[in-house]
Amino acid sequence: MDVYGFNLEYGQKTGGLIWIYNDDERKALNEIVAGWLVSPEDYKDSKTHFTMDWFVGGEPSKGCIDMSCPGFQRTPGSDVVPGQAIDPVSSTSRGQQYITIRVSKDRGSNNWEIYYGFNGDAKIIGYYPKSLFYSLSYKPVTIMFGGFVYKYVRQRSPPMGSGIAPSRPAAASFRSMKLIDADGNKHPVDFDLTLGEQCFHATPIKYGMFFYGGPGNVC
Repeated sequence: MDVYGFNLEYGQKTGGLIWIYNDDERKALNEIVAGWLVSPEDYKDSKTHFTMDWFVGGEPSKGCIDMSCPGFQRTPGSDVVPGQAIDPVSSTSRGQQYITIRVSKDRGSNNWEIYYGFNGDAKIIGYYPKSLFYSLSYKPVTIMFGGFVYKYVRQRSPPMGSGIAPSRPAAASFRSMKLIDADGNKHPVDFDLTLGEQCFHATPIKYGMFFYGGPGNVC
């Protein structure tokens, strides 16, 4: 997915994310999220960060962003730290910059492995142990991907993607998207998208690729 940077206010967030989730027997959400995020509230700056998150609902709920609580186990020797800033980001002068992310369940351990790469192939950086979750280790999952924005009630919406509508050049994209089945086989993603906010749009997925985003502002 392409990565971008914006100067946001506290309370505004924007990013490109992958969500993997399901519900356990208590109808409580079990979720893993990975991608890029600009969030002054979470990171105390307006830089673009490689972000990860895990969450299990219920009473009590548990989970956290990046490594702000015990959970994610880093691969020894990996130089990638969840939450680290991504630099450079895409711009007219620096060209297109992108990250590659893979989230997959190990068939032997049922742990959820995270792979990450900047402007190249993804390498394993660690895993979420199956013991963190109630249902992600054995139940089918729902996979969601795309742009993400958030704001407080009285704020203007931040841009999504590159801040440019997907019908125009320089729009943000997800590329080379594949689903990995239970046998480890990879299948290109090729189906219609479910769209959300009226401020933002996305093109149909073709050959594992789509464009998305928009300028935000008053939504």
